[in-house]
Amino acid sequence: MIGAAEQIVNGRFLRFQVYPDVFTLMAALAIGYWYVLTRIGPRQGETTSRRQIVWWYAAILTLFVFAEWPIHPLAEHYSYAIHMLEHEVFVMAAAPMMLLGIPDWMMRWGVVQRPWYPVVRFFSRPFVAGTTYSIVLLASHAPAIVNTSTHNEPFHFAAHTVIFFSGLAFWMPVINRMPEFARTTRPTKLLYFFLTSIPATLPTIMMIFTTHVLYSAYAGWPQYLGWSNKVDQEMAGAILGGVVALDIWVMVAYHFFAWWAEEQRLEKMGDALPDDLTWADVEPVMAARGRG
Repeated sequence: MIGAAEQIVNGRFLRFQVYPDVFTLMAALAIGYWYVLTRIGPRQGETTSRRQIVWWYAAILTLFVFAEWPIHPLAEHYSYAIHMLEHEVFVMAAAPMMLLGIPDWMMRWGVVQRPWYPVVRFFSRPFVAGTTYSIVLLASHAPAIVNTSTHNEPFHFAAHTVIFFSGLAFWMPVINRMPEFARTTRPTKLLYFFLTSIPATLPTIMMIFTTHVLYSAYAGWPQYLGWSNKVDQEMAGAILGGVVALDIWVMVAYHFFAWWAEEQRLEKMGDALPDDLTWADVEPVMAARGRG
């Protein structure tokens, strides 16, 4: 009996190859960032932290690894579970890393000062961003879209682009600190995470508990890798539910405790003020500031 590893090696879609569109796009992102960083930034007297540079190139490396061989052919032709993992890495890992890698001055140069700023500002609003992410998430699990993406490479590339941009929109209200875009408070972020975690439960339940295989394009192929079609579909549902839930609830915990720490700090600052503080004590200071 031929082992699973040997079967994969003999797979007709798994011969080593480089996908030129992925390689070209990642190279453009890497070189473009370097050019703006070293040419545009110094002209404007701007600098970028090492941490931001690391975030950006880590995002590009993540995208490249999960969009190139062997993940790409495995996801496109053999396993919907691997396809699901690919999508979740794009949205939940690469998208926020890329946003963290963009300094404020670069965002102003590349977006705020460009004609597409109103569009980006609109889609970065919490309600619009959350709705866009939810719609794309649900639509990307429709059988017609999944089946088409497995044999239509331009459509697959376009689908990945839309999914990634929905991830950027999803994370923008959380990561953004610029006044040019919508900013959210800690409590609003907690509500935002809670509401946007709900849509993923529907496809998760369908993939885990349905009695039949939802995606005909993957019929037979997971068995080639060593597990059944149904197990592959259940694995995809577990990845969707588990990765999204884990990522979102880790962020919920982070923002909740950060909010709690801020409230404690403000409370201590309030306790430091004298109990008998009156307007007569404050008025001279305010007047002096007004004259300044």
